[in-house]
Amino acid sequence: MDAVNTHADTAIAAQHWGKRSLALLNAYSFGLTGFIIAMDTVVLPILVLEVVPDAAKNTLLGIVGLAGLLATALVQVPVGWASDRTRSRLGRRLPYMLWTCLCIPVGLAGLVTPLNYVSVLVIWMFIQINCGIGYSPYLASIRELVPTNRMGVAASIKTLLEALGGASLLCLAALMLSRYSRPDGAHWLWITLLVIATALVFTSAISSLAIFSRMRHSGGPASTAFHRSAMTFPETTNMASLHPGLGWFVASRSAIMAAVVIFTTYGLFFLRDKVQVDNPAQALGVAIIGIGGALVLTTYPAGWLSDRVGRKPVLMVGVVFALAGTIAMMWVSSYLMAIVVASVIGGAVGVILTTHWAMANDLGTPGREAQHMGIVNLGTVVGAAGAKAIGFLPDLVAVWFGPGYGYTALLGASALLFILGAAFLIKIRVNRPAAIFQSAATAGHTC
Repeated sequence: MDAVNTHADTAIAAQHWGKRSLALLNAYSFGLTGFIIAMDTVVLPILVLEVVPDAAKNTLLGIVGLAGLLATALVQVPVGWASDRTRSRLGRRLPYMLWTCLCIPVGLAGLVTPLNYVSVLVIWMFIQINCGIGYSPYLASIRELVPTNRMGVAASIKTLLEALGGASLLCLAALMLSRYSRPDGAHWLWITLLVIATALVFTSAISSLAIFSRMRHSGGPASTAFHRSAMTFPETTNMASLHPGLGWFVASRSAIMAAVVIFTTYGLFFLRDKVQVDNPAQALGVAIIGIGGALVLTTYPAGWLSDRVGRKPVLMVGVVFALAGTIAMMWVSSYLMAIVVASVIGGAVGVILTTHWAMANDLGTPGREAQHMGIVNLGTVVGAAGAKAIGFLPDLVAVWFGPGYGYTALLGASALLFILGAAFLIKIRVNRPAAIFQSAATAGHTC
């Protein structure tokens, strides 16, 4: 381990990172993830249903989601590169987070105007681009500030807040939009968008203050980087290399996120067409309570355990349970059964997302944090885009074999993607986080 890594970890370790501090740092994850999930799962499907034929709803919804994610992908790596080199009074990360929170409400305002399919598509692409601008720099600040032996716990709190944000904002959006109709109930769309936009701005402010305070006053490399607002080393051929296993990790990230996003994207239509509930938006809102609760229960134990025994063993356990739940979902025939099975999958996904994200930080390169996270997020975007791109599958299979078989095909694709996501990690060597940190601390004492 080089001197840069050693000094960074030992200096950061001197800072106190309790659960409250990590929660403040990760508050932005609550707002941004909740915003995306609420929009993806409830708001966009309802808006798309208003402007497209029912027979093509999955295909055209998938196109909207895919276009938005591809727009995000275009900005992830360039913005990460720019953030690592930004000079400003707010440091390298905060200007991008603030830009996101200023632009997203503008995009949301466009969704309450009279819409057609093209306008929904364009507005969603605008929103997704601005989400991407702020997210990689934010994640880079976590990689800069949190020591290696606390990264698993930090990842678990991040995942926990994402789950709480996703579950709470999705539940609120689903319940409010269950009353939405044009023209008499149109105000419910305004209220829903206002609630999720407020949550995003408020949580961004909390994390921004936490980042600003830590980077300005904590001392060590993070503080130095803040005041300099530039990289520790010049960009030359001798520049520190990104991790050699990053390509395999990005492939794994893509597969796992595609498997997860399939559920969030097509869940409302699954409840309507396969389970045949009367009010799918309301039913989804209630179901999220159980699913989110299961996810919340598994995130912290998974992160804590991965800091001690390693990321891969914990992640593989999560994949096994997610795979079993996904296969069982193919035979669900009642709403209650759907909630039970989905809750098992939710708990498994909590384990997977926590350990996978902690591993992403383990592979990071000091000085190139935002660029590294931009590449990792590219895997996230590609995976989510893949889930959107197969929107035609249930529509096409339903034509050939019947409505129920379309969603069976989706679930089969999700199961295969969980398997691929785990298999791609076999090529990556990651030491136990506690051992990495202890080695860095020992080396720091001998310098």
